[in-house]
Amino acid sequence: MAEVNLDGPAMTPPAGKMPNYTNPPTLMPAVIATAVVVLTLMTVCVAARAFVKIVILRKHYVEDWLCYWAWAGVVTYTGIFIYIADYGFARHQYDVSVAMFRHIMYYCNILYCVYSPTTLPAKLSVLFQIKRIFTTREKNIVYWVVWLSIIANIIVYTGLFFSYVFSCWPREAIWNSSVQGECISSVSSNFAAGILNFISDLEALLLPAWGIWHLNMPVQRKLAVFAVFGVGSIACAIGMIGIYFRVILLKTPDFTWLCTKAAILVISEMSTVVIVGCFPSLPRFYHYVRGSERTKQQSYDTPNSDERDHQKPGTFAKYIGPGVISSISNEHLELHSYTSEEPAHSMGEDGIRKTTHVEQSVLKGSA
Repeated sequence: MAEVNLDGPAMTPPAGKMPNYTNPPTLMPAVIATAVVVLTLMTVCVAARAFVKIVILRKHYVEDWLCYWAWAGVVTYTGIFIYIADYGFARHQYDVSVAMFRHIMYYCNILYCVYSPTTLPAKLSVLFQIKRIFTTREKNIVYWVVWLSIIANIIVYTGLFFSYVFSCWPREAIWNSSVQGECISSVSSNFAAGILNFISDLEALLLPAWGIWHLNMPVQRKLAVFAVFGVGSIACAIGMIGIYFRVILLKTPDFTWLCTKAAILVISEMSTVVIVGCFPSLPRFYHYVRGSERTKQQSYDTPNSDERDHQKPGTFAKYIGPGVISSISNEHLELHSYTSEEPAHSMGEDGIRKTTHVEQSVLKGSA
């Protein structure tokens, strides 16, 4: 076997180009700018969510812990990405030496391995939250679709994790091309991950839309409620662009340059999913900061016996804010529609109509 020149370029440069190891073109400014923006926005949203859960609601659910896990994963992923981008990953591959490329590929595989344990809890956090909000009382079709989605995401991302861990055997063949081994294409796996991400992002956007559409409230109010979850469309758009870059990766040898662009989109998408899960808590945080929440805090800390009997831990108002019409009892603030046989006096000042928990949340949010 011919000896590899570790000081030579990791890729043959295009015609008219020469390897530049000292001051090459780099995507590092874009990497830093993206990292600062997405980490700042995500951290602010997660901190607001944690404040609502610790100070206002004084209760955590599984989706909250999954959100914190995903936040830590995005921070870890971004830290590794910045390190290898600064080392040479953000350059064209012909501006990277073979020795540098091996080091980059070693950490790039770690980056891939961190991806699934970060994306999975982020997606599960959103799905568990959708289940808690939209399936409060009855196991309807949304309930079973959400559970099917949860199981499917666990299976898919677990399989994806092991495909990255064992993409080559022996593992050294991942970063050292001189080692003989059996390998699967990490680029192809990355492309498959992009498609699966887009599908799960789209599903997490459509599920609440489906649940909201079947609520008994005016279309304008439905749209106002959906706006809380509609930020998920940003993740879908980023996912589509990410698929485009992954397609290009299948056709080009300049791995480092294009994979850096794809990784920028990946951290943007992951952080957006985390932010989506935090959005239902932001109105509650806003009301608290504005002062309206604190003036009512004592009544929430010491509910009367009727409220204790009827409060439901999975209701939308616990995420969005307190109820707005005190004369409407809490048992009528559930997501599912009530039958016409219910007594008229239980429906409050608006007369006999189907009332939902989400509708009260919208009224509170617009107050």
